Amino acid sequence: MDSKHYTQVLIDGKVYTLGGSEDEGYLQRVASYVNEKIGTMRRLPGFTKQNNEYQTAMIALNIADDYFKAQEEAEMVKEQRDEMERETYSLKHELVSTQMKLEAVLKDLAERQSQLEALSKEKGQTVAVRFEGQEKKTVEGWIEEKRKPEPEGDFAAKEAAASRDQELTRKAIHAAMEARSGGHKKH
Repeated sequence: MDSKHYTQVLIDGKVYTLGGSEDEGYLQRVASYVNEKIGTMRRLPGFTKQNNEYQTAMIALNIADDYFKAQEEAEMVKEQRDEMERETYSLKHELVSTQMKLEAVLKDLAERQSQLEALSKEKGQTVAVRFEGQEKKTVEGWIEEKRKPEPEGDFAAKEAAASRDQELTRKAIHAAMEARSGGHKKH
């Protein structure tokens, strides 16, 4: 059970003893905030000429105004956080789905590579594919290279890499299909 903490604070020139479950530093900060509000209101023209009840009511209303504004801001931040969590979940789901599709395409490509190699052996030809900006390599070599685990990086870099992989996979499938149907090399 929380013990009650007591501390003396100065509010509007008077000493008060406050008690609560919060620590002494927190109680001092609350008293300081109330003093700031009192000082701010007293600096307004004509405020000190009003009676004490009016002054007290205006100070209380200003503190309540700050409270409700802070509450609205906290609600907006919570809504933004919830929206970001939903978007993150959606992006993670999309990434997993894309990875699953890529694995399926790579598996299909490996099967087609095996079929292509079998046909090449029948005809006595070797099929190699050259992708843009890369050295000449077999489709199988490319697949193995792509299956290597990537180091952890930022999400944008992974998205860009997945996009490049999809494009290269598409090109590899196209090249393999051309080689299979035409029996000639693609450069």
